Amino acid sequence: MVLGGAQPPERVVPVPLQQDGAGVRVAVIDSGVDPSHPWFAEATLSHLRLERYGKGYRVVEDEGGDQSGHGTACAGIIHRMVPAATIVSLRALGPDGRCSRGALITALQHCVKERFGVVNLSLGIDIPRKMPLKVADHLPILSLYELADVANTLGVVLVASGPNVAQFRTYPGRFKALIGVGRGNFAELSTLRSARTQDHELLAPGTDVVAPALGGGERRWTGTSFACPFVTGHVARILAARSGLPIEAVKASLHALAAEQQAGPAPRKEQS
Repeated sequence: MVLGGAQPPERVVPVPLQQDGAGVRVAVIDSGVDPSHPWFAEATLSHLRLERYGKGYRVVEDEGGDQSGHGTACAGIIHRMVPAATIVSLRALGPDGRCSRGALITALQHCVKERFGVVNLSLGIDIPRKMPLKVADHLPILSLYELADVANTLGVVLVASGPNVAQFRTYPGRFKALIGVGRGNFAELSTLRSARTQDHELLAPGTDVVAPALGGGERRWTGTSFACPFVTGHVARILAARSGLPIEAVKASLHALAAEQQAGPAPRKEQS
């Protein structure tokens, strides 16, 4: 019994994690990855790309490479978080950081079909918040929505970035079948915060994040694109400790981890 009407503090149960992410396959749909960058010297890394095939696209093997640096930065963040995970880069974005909606759909179809443990989507379709969808928007967004549902059913965890500015809504990041990510300004790079909105449900570091840059160096990156890989890394740690978790259980674990961080529990015992 607690005197004076005070309530005992809620006990936060540590979330089982395997910090190195061993045994988890992570797909990164982005601009590609520079395999020669020093950050990837000990990474298990392979490469795919999209190429034109008739009126559509197909996925083929690739030697790696990145002309914008965006994918290299995202993959670098993931590798630093889960150094034993297998990373597969699927190059869908061009040097300008853009790809067609058909290319994005084909890339995501491939990752769902191949049943990756987690797929990082630091990209999306931005639509002005105050504008209705155009006729041309409906089919690709519906296709992405259906793919997110299929991924959810098959146990493929999709992690997608939310909008960078409040005037836009971003697809597929706002779909509830996946994990949408916003950015915060956190000194500790492992920080997670629960923040359920229409656009995302978690915040992760996304301001002045140090990550690889083209040419073998590093730079500071800002945006939801660079918050997304941190959540992908947390998902890989969760799946490495408890393979086969359904996505709702993965989400619950992420929110529990965020609560655990804020509560400041005793040091955790890592999973072997």
